[in-house]
Amino acid sequence: MDITDDWVRKAVPVEVATATSQTFTSTLSYNGSLLAIQTSRIIPEIPGKIEALYVQIGDFVNRGQWLVQMDTSTMSLQYKQAQAGLSVANANLLDAQKNWERVQTLHSENAVSQQQFEKMKLGLEAAQAQMHQATAGLDLLKMQLDKATLMAPFNGVITQKGFNKGDLFSPAVMMPVYTLQDVSRIKVELQITSQEIISIQKGQNANLSVSYLDEAIPGVVTLVGVAADPLSKTFFVECQFDNSQGLLRAGTFGRVEIAIEEIENVMVVPKNSVIDNSHLFVVEDNYAYKRQVDVLEESLDELIIGEGLTENEIYVTSGAFILADSSLVKIED
Repeated sequence: MDITDDWVRKAVPVEVATATSQTFTSTLSYNGSLLAIQTSRIIPEIPGKIEALYVQIGDFVNRGQWLVQMDTSTMSLQYKQAQAGLSVANANLLDAQKNWERVQTLHSENAVSQQQFEKMKLGLEAAQAQMHQATAGLDLLKMQLDKATLMAPFNGVITQKGFNKGDLFSPAVMMPVYTLQDVSRIKVELQITSQEIISIQKGQNANLSVSYLDEAIPGVVTLVGVAADPLSKTFFVECQFDNSQGLLRAGTFGRVEIAIEEIENVMVVPKNSVIDNSHLFVVEDNYAYKRQVDVLEESLDELIIGEGLTENEIYVTSGAFILADSSLVKIED
């Protein structure tokens, strides 16, 4: 075996990077559940049979689109009856108004008694009340007929379905026929301690990492509570993230990093390049030398090095855990 083969056999394969000054973003990290920006439980206000269902789970719907149609056969007959009642009330009112106009003329000529005059006045008032009652009854039935057709209150996706066509529905059950969610944006609600809330402000940048995506999704802090929860003694913070591409899934869990400070011109290295938060390996002439470092600050993935690493030095970023001082290494791309 020649010298070259022996070197390849003994050298430890590592990945390296060049130390450079850069901007370090100090962050606070929290776990949270991903929630739709809006959720609506589609529940009919009137009992009865479900006559038609127009969408299925997974369908995207637009605001105002029909979702559910309740049976209106009985209400339709009641509505026609109320229309007829309104016509009768209107005819009675017209008759009462004519009688009132006639008796007013006769009364001015002293041709009718006061008793007859009062009787005609009461008749007009009764006809007017009957007209108001008939109109209100018709309006009530119209409102019930309108409520029998349930429409989407906003653009979104149907995520749950609780009933089928022909089922009998009762509002007392409080189970929705559909659940509609707007997932064009995702929110994550966090509970922050009193020590950390002073560092968080509305408008700060945030990143959301989830297990099923390779890259974090950028977002922003949208709400910051001003009073602590009386039970948990924590503060409410909400972050929102764009989901126009539909990559994020409501109901899953993720990790939110809130950027609270930026520090410029510092030596930043990946967290896994530093062993035991105390040393890393600097590469010179294919040998890795153990170097004590001073860690000043850290985020989820990065560290600020105060002393122990200088500009343009080559250091190990992957494979450092199996190295000893002065180990022979082979740099991999």
